[in-house]
Amino acid sequence: MTPALRPLLPVLFSCVLLPAAAQFQVLPTLDNVWIPMRDGDSLQADVYIPAGVDSAQVILVQTPYNKDLYSLGLPMGVGWNVDDQPYIWVFVDWRGFYGSSNADPNGSTHGEDGYDVCAWIAQQPWHRDRIGTWGPSALGNVQWLTAAEHHPAHTCAVPLVSDAQQAYTSYYTGGVLEEARLGSLVLLGFLSSLIITTNPYYNGIWQAVEAGTWFPPNVAIPTLQIGGWYDHHADRMIDIYAATRTEADPAVQNEQWLLMGPWVHGGTGPASVGTLQQGELTYPTAQRMNDSLAWRFFNYYLLDSANGWDTSPRVTYFEMGGNDQWHTTNDMDFAATGTTPLFLDAGGALNSTGGAGQTGLTCDPADPSPTIGGATLNLDLDQGPYDQTPLEARTDVVTFRTGALTAPLANTGRIVADLYVSADQPDCDIAVRLADEYPDGRNMLITDGIRRMRFRTGYTQADEQFMTPGIVYNVQVDLPFTCYTWLPGHRLKIYVSGNNAIRYHVNQQNGGPMYLPGDTNVAVITVHHDATYPSTITLAGSNAPLGLAAHDTGELRVFPSPVSDILHAEGVHGPWTIVDADGRTVLQGQRSTSAIDVRSLTSGPYLLRSITAHGRPVSARFIRR
Repeated sequence: MTPALRPLLPVLFSCVLLPAAAQFQVLPTLDNVWIPMRDGDSLQADVYIPAGVDSAQVILVQTPYNKDLYSLGLPMGVGWNVDDQPYIWVFVDWRGFYGSSNADPNGSTHGEDGYDVCAWIAQQPWHRDRIGTWGPSALGNVQWLTAAEHHPAHTCAVPLVSDAQQAYTSYYTGGVLEEARLGSLVLLGFLSSLIITTNPYYNGIWQAVEAGTWFPPNVAIPTLQIGGWYDHHADRMIDIYAATRTEADPAVQNEQWLLMGPWVHGGTGPASVGTLQQGELTYPTAQRMNDSLAWRFFNYYLLDSANGWDTSPRVTYFEMGGNDQWHTTNDMDFAATGTTPLFLDAGGALNSTGGAGQTGLTCDPADPSPTIGGATLNLDLDQGPYDQTPLEARTDVVTFRTGALTAPLANTGRIVADLYVSADQPDCDIAVRLADEYPDGRNMLITDGIRRMRFRTGYTQADEQFMTPGIVYNVQVDLPFTCYTWLPGHRLKIYVSGNNAIRYHVNQQNGGPMYLPGDTNVAVITVHHDATYPSTITLAGSNAPLGLAAHDTGELRVFPSPVSDILHAEGVHGPWTIVDADGRTVLQGQRSTSAIDVRSLTSGPYLLRSITAHGRPVSARFIRR
């Protein structure tokens, strides 16, 4: 990694590594110690020993982000109070980074280095007999690598927001490159983008890499795996955890724990695992739960503390929305049983009974719909739950929502948007964002997914199939595992668009080679949602039907959208107005109607406003083609 890039690392990842309350500097007991590696190189380390302690158990942190940052405060809430906790902390710079920059990056693997560091620690007079490891993201990945080497002193591990496997889906979501995150990894010196972008299909190279970086069978120590619902690793962490319960050494299969909270990955803003603020929301009941459980875990395995950790539930997970509460289970698969399908319907409705009509949008790669929060990892993007309302002014985004809920609507597990789509171009992307529409008008993001239409049946080159104009195709957009409950008075809402930029690569929509310069085509995309093409979004978990279709419950429905000449409206029971994106009234009528001539309107988004039969104000959005 070039020295010019290294100053950017603390900017990008200091929030992950440092306690929020750090105000002072704490000096290492042993500063810039050299640890010999098997290839003849050495890695540099700092050691923090509590005052008056001759020997103690060790917590090891291996980092590519500069060990010197820990002089501003130790993790897990220790801060500068090193003397008020029982462990010796060892921080080591990875080979090729910071204090270890002179060590040959290709001289040994990170796992072998982890083993050699453990061997060195075991020889020190201040070490007793056990080593625990801790760290988020890359610091979590290296724990899996170290565990696979099986040093006898390596007793337990706490990887946070970590997915050590290098898989196709780690970089390509639904066949679409997560471009912003890849750019961050390249900036950090972890890999070359060319390696990823020259292998956009799932192939033998990916198969070999995935097999070589699948670590659950190599786990022979207890782990506490900590993830966040707004982390890009969340979905894969669920799978990795389940695998450790069945593929790890049989002696420790029942000593694998998982904690999933309402947290972001961290590193690009003030939020990180365990902080109060996450995006535009706060979660007081989840604050520092990660540290609390990590302390109990380490104390049990490193200090023989009789704290009952061994009888604690194996899985602890947070229910967002709802009552913002924790749940526990011993089941490795904790997805809710049953499913709840919601049908896309005309007028932007979602209901339990079925749909009618179709909804169109126009997607221009030169002006893609923007990423607003979510499971991002890039300095130019916000992380976590953010209000998606600004998307509604765009002509390349359409929305579907339930009526105001009269009972809670719950999901625990993976969500699937099963859509029927046609387009006038050979390729396009279908991006789906899931939100909670609050009674105050906010639309807070919960999770999102994307699928490239050429990869609608699979990700190999043999699976690639382009679209023919006028033909309707079925496509599934997978949304990651999450736990969320929509409260009464709220609405479940989805945003459907042709892209989600800059998080994901923008499809050129011309059917040509991907990730190469070239011309772009504007695509008219139609989402079909009638009896022949029943587009749905399906939640994990059994919920009661939402009731009657929107037009039978006092809702306003308009279709088609986009519309060329006559807009059909259901639920108009009195005077109505149409306002443009600037809030100006452009059309109005004085009586109930079901057909409105909109040929006088210019192209763009509009809002039809009226009242129900009971006098309640209602509105519905549409687009004039």
